[in-house]
Amino acid sequence: MKKILVLFIIFISFNAKAQKQLTDYFTINLGYEYWNGNYGKVGTDLYLVQQNNNILAFSANANLGYMKDKFRVIPEIGAGYLFNFENNTGDPYSSNFSSAFYVVRVEVSPWTITPKVGIAVLSLLELNAGYSFEFRENKDFKDMSGFRAGLTIHLPTQLF
Repeated sequence: MKKILVLFIIFISFNAKAQKQLTDYFTINLGYEYWNGNYGKVGTDLYLVQQNNNILAFSANANLGYMKDKFRVIPEIGAGYLFNFENNTGDPYSSNFSSAFYVVRVEVSPWTITPKVGIAVLSLLELNAGYSFEFRENKDFKDMSGFRAGLTIHLPTQLF
């Protein structure tokens, strides 16, 4: 599944460059996640910025924390859509830096699927919440279904 996601992202990125309809940006994610416990979050996003300034986002993250007295790393991939109602032209990191975006995303770990909604200020600081649905039980972990909330900082790797 990871190989398919990587190939899909590469295909979308090359296709976007060829059509000149999307601009791609990579971000580094750092944050906090409440998920029936406290986790640090680290990862990366691929932002594909549309001409109307809405953003398709593909992410790969790791949630780091202690569960049942052991340090755990929970991998996660996701896809989302960041949109605003101003329909400005440009991109969020140079000509239109003051935008607030509404976020809809889905994140999948090996044990859960989590739909989320939230708001991203300046495309840099995202506050989101959702509900995890556990589809496969892991006996080494506690129950992973339930409310989730997070605060993530998206650090762009390029400004212009």
